[in-house]
Amino acid sequence: MKRTQLLTVLVVVGLLVGSIPSAALAAGAAGTGANAVAQADESNSNSSEATTGQQLATVIEVTDDEVSGDIESASLESVLAQSNESERAAVLADRAASLRERANETVATQQEATTAYETGDLTRTEYAQRLAVLSSRANTVDRGFDRLDEHAADVSALELRAAGYDRSANDAAREQLRKLTSTGASALLAQYTGEQRGEFSLETTDGLSIETENEDGERSRELEREQPGNGTFQIPQSEALTAATDPLSTADEGEWTLRSVDRDEDDGYFEFEFTFFGPDTTGEAEVSVDGETGDVFEFEEELEPRDADDNDEIPLSISLVEGTAAPNTSVTFAVTAAGDPIEGATVEIDDQAVGETDATGRITVTLPDDDEADVEVEDGDREGELELTLRSTTSEEAADEEINEKLSVTGSVDNGTVTVAVGYDGEGVSGVTVLADGDRVGTTGEDGTLSFDAEPGDDELEVTVLKGEFEAELEFEISADGALELDDVDIDERDEDHEDDEELGVTVVSGEPAPGATVTLEVTDADGPVADAVVEVEDENAGTTDSDGRITVTLPDDDEVEIEVEDGDREGELDLEFDGDDSDDDARKEDDEDDEREEEDADDEDGEDADDDEEDADDEDGEDADDDEEDADDEDGEDADDDEENADEDEAEDDE
Repeated sequence: MKRTQLLTVLVVVGLLVGSIPSAALAAGAAGTGANAVAQADESNSNSSEATTGQQLATVIEVTDDEVSGDIESASLESVLAQSNESERAAVLADRAASLRERANETVATQQEATTAYETGDLTRTEYAQRLAVLSSRANTVDRGFDRLDEHAADVSALELRAAGYDRSANDAAREQLRKLTSTGASALLAQYTGEQRGEFSLETTDGLSIETENEDGERSRELEREQPGNGTFQIPQSEALTAATDPLSTADEGEWTLRSVDRDEDDGYFEFEFTFFGPDTTGEAEVSVDGETGDVFEFEEELEPRDADDNDEIPLSISLVEGTAAPNTSVTFAVTAAGDPIEGATVEIDDQAVGETDATGRITVTLPDDDEADVEVEDGDREGELELTLRSTTSEEAADEEINEKLSVTGSVDNGTVTVAVGYDGEGVSGVTVLADGDRVGTTGEDGTLSFDAEPGDDELEVTVLKGEFEAELEFEISADGALELDDVDIDERDEDHEDDEELGVTVVSGEPAPGATVTLEVTDADGPVADAVVEVEDENAGTTDSDGRITVTLPDDDEVEIEVEDGDREGELDLEFDGDDSDDDARKEDDEDDEREEEDADDEDGEDADDDEEDADDEDGEDADDDEEDADDEDGEDADDDEENADEDEAEDDE
């Protein structure tokens, strides 16, 4: 549907100097009396018109939204120009979250306004003005999403996923905004900004219904209600098409032509697009039909006078009358012009001729095994075209396909060391957390590589790579030459609150675990070390981890030790078991060694005592011998002296 063009900033400048926008002034001057009558008769008629005061108030609010949107867009482009790829992804993710919040606020405001109108707190024209302002706001947010998609196309899908750029959430927000960017709301906006003058009618009995008609002959109709059903497909596509054609206008001469068919597998509904061609009128319509109940829950139609110089012939219409559009299925098309079947029309699917229509204007074909199919028919100078969606693919699924195509994880095992390399589109990816067989082993460096010890004897390896919101699980087989051969890969988006990563990891990074040993523990989650985690050893508080997620503890002197860690609602546990038999053997060995040492000490002590006794005995014997010898010497000496003295006396006597 065409988007209503809004007034520019020049309108505000005109208001500030006391002038009134020409479109609004013309509408107000020409219709002041009519507006007053419309207000007075609002309780008796379903048709209303915008007043001049409401138009001016709307212009001010609309312009403010447009200016804010332009400023935000310029600021975004400036920041992106100065950022690297990872930073750009983070900026886009933040901007997307902000836009989703504004989209939710806009839709909530619309619901509040609808409630106020239904309870009589707002008149019809006041309610219509609120819808017009909200339509402008919704268009601003929607254009913001368009710009995001343009910038996101230049950023790696892996970095966007890692930064939390949620494409599915963006699509859901834009889907909610459709209620305010649709044909009816846009037509109200055109009237309340003075771009067009006309009447409108509103109903909220069974969903929101808006009808508008402008002075130039443009008409629009819209119906928005909650989708019924349970999200499944129970009716054939041909039956849904019949339901979709029922609400189309039939007052004008001409024919509605089916232009495209889409089947939304996620939400369970069909979406049809039509064009109208008549001698005096042209138009287009979009209709959504619930896949279970066959009820129309969204309808938009726009008709306008045909230009006088438009000499185009009435196009051929292609309708799917039997079967459901899906890959490799058989369906029947009917080709008509102004309601009459066309025999002999040439039919092509994706530029390949498939046959001609029979006398009833029908042809049965097999659709290709593809996501989409383009059906073209030709009869002389007349042509027709129908676009079919055969297999719906969400934006997230498309991103998964891109990541799967460009992501590479390779590696090898050499002498018990595993080396993995994570790359994307030929470039190494840094900052990727790697888990091997469920245990965190580290983070890739600037070149995207990481090395860690391998378990001996393994011939398979499960590797999980994480970066922000991105997650991929890979299964490798270890070949005889040590190469890692990829067997399976599963790319997914981590839960918003990382519910799958609530369990904390606890590993010993320093010291040899043993009874009474001192070791250093590291507490981690999927994103890396966890600081300030509370650590308990055998239910005794051991402290909290430092900024590196580490803590040093002394293990109790037990055969088993239980270590528990906690960080908010997240918990982790490490059980250490020491072999009791080995411990007993070690204890006995230690006791034997102690006994040997004690025996050696005793032997040494006995030896020393014996030596001391022997030495004392020797000393005593020596001393006794010396004494005896000394006594003998003394005695001999004395005897010698006595003999000498006696000899001298005898010699003296002889002389006399």
